[in-house]
Amino acid sequence: MTISELLTKFSDPEIIQSLSMSDKMMAGLVTVCLGMGITFSALIVLQFVISWMDKLLNRPANKAEIASSIPEKTEPEARPENIEDDKELIAVMSSVIAMKMATSVDNIVIRNIKKSKPSTSVWSQAGITDLMNNRL
Repeated sequence: MTISELLTKFSDPEIIQSLSMSDKMMAGLVTVCLGMGITFSALIVLQFVISWMDKLLNRPANKAEIASSIPEKTEPEARPENIEDDKELIAVMSSVIAMKMATSVDNIVIRNIKKSKPSTSVWSQAGITDLMNNRL
């Protein structure tokens, strides 16, 4: 029995009862493979269509537009000197480090403090802030 004949019999609910267990298993396996294959190929086609549309729609019109879209390098803003805030920050950081290392604060020297960039986007931070402000 060919696969097309088996699938034709498998599509009729009355004939399914007369099929042997091996025919049922084979028809089920073929059905699963066909369904997964069609779905996978449709997803691949969809991926190519989306990437093609992205290239088509996000293409700059001319070189002047490309040059204007590149931001110019600027000097970093001068940070206001808040010596008291820095001293407080250093005291807090050194006490936490000393506690974690189980040592005295006198053994710890903090030479430089740099603020790291947030790992989340500005929109994500705004959403988190909004959620926290709306709680009871």
